[in-house]
Order: sequence, then structure tokens, then C-alpha cells
Amino acid sequence: MPERAELLARLTVAAQHSVTDGVVLHQIIADKVGLHVTDLRCLNLLRLSGPATPGELAAATGLTTGAITRMVDRMLAAGYVRREHDPVDRRRVIVSVAPERIAEIGPLYDRVAAGWAELLTDYTDEQLAVVLGLFNRAHEMTVALVAELRKELT
Repeated sequence: MPERAELLARLTVAAQHSVTDGVVLHQIIADKVGLHVTDLRCLNLLRLSGPATPGELAAATGLTTGAITRMVDRMLAAGYVRREHDPVDRRRVIVSVAPERIAEIGPLYDRVAAGWAELLTDYTDEQLAVVLGLFNRAHEMTVALVAELRKELT
């Protein structure tokens, strides 16, 4: 078994490959559906977190409100989102996904889901719990790091 330092170095390289692979995969899918990759990532945020205001989307993505407005306009024109006024505060605009269009993107990710399902069959429940913990902790670390880096920009 390799030393811990070597394992950590190999894990770092594997993580870098994984992140790059994800970027390439999402770019190809965005190209196939005629969206920018940032549009596709924004749709995923809306799908996971629910409807949001343009300001909330700007905060979540780190994009300017002007860039978000252009993005929402593109996705609206393509039919991927709906823009509605908040029924309580008519000045607020809420952006939500158009489920029927999101459903069209889903099949493009079916091969990824099938690949993951196949990969994970070799792991015990205990090992899956460790992997899940790693992904959850990596998400928390990334959110914290993004917040730190944004503060440094201002």
C-alpha cells in the first residue's frame, strides 16, 4: 500500500481530473441543448434549490446582476425558465425552471446516471457512506472557499 503522502497526492490528481471531466461533460451537454454552460449550471441550481430571484442567482453563481439578466433572457427565449412576479411583492421577479424543457435535458444525463450506478455496485453500504460523506464535506468546503474568495475580490 502506498504511503499516505503518495495516496493524498494521487487523490489530488484524481480530483483534478474529475472536476475537469465534469466541466467538459457539462460543456458538451450545454452545446447539445443550445445553451451556455453557465446557463446549464444555473438551471441545475434552480432545479436543486427551487425558484429564485435574479439577485439570489447572482449571489449563488458569483455573476453580476447584468450577466444574470442576460442569462435569464436567453433561457427564457429558449423556454427553459419562467419569469414571474412574486404574488406577494409584485416588484420582485422569480425565476423557475420549465419542467417540460428540463425533462428534455434529463436523457442526456441518463448515461452518466447509469455509469454511476454501475460504478457504485462494487461498494459496500459502509463504503458508500464514506463516499457520500466525502462529497458532502467537499461541497461544504467548496461553498466556504467560494465565499472566502469572493470576499477577497471586493
